[in-house]
Amino acid sequence: MKFLEKAPEADLSVDIVHLMCPIHLLELNESIKQIEIGQILELVTDYDNALEDVPRWCEIFGQEFVGVIDNGDVYKLYIRRLK
Repeated sequence: MKFLEKAPEADLSVDIVHLMCPIHLLELNESIKQIEIGQILELVTDYDNALEDVPRWCEIFGQEFVGVIDNGDVYKLYIRRLK
């Protein structure tokens, strides 16, 4: 897991707090389509399994998992669209 000290500038932020599997991945799949190649999506969640699911989703779908920030209440996961 790549934890970040400073958040990258996100082009789109999507709040999926209180959503669990598989909805968080469905939201990710739809949200990544809303940004351009090279841009960064910020996914805000409180779902612990997203820490495993999102990097794996990025690997499967050819996107870059930039990292995560844990601020105690929520996780902010950053994904760069590559294709």
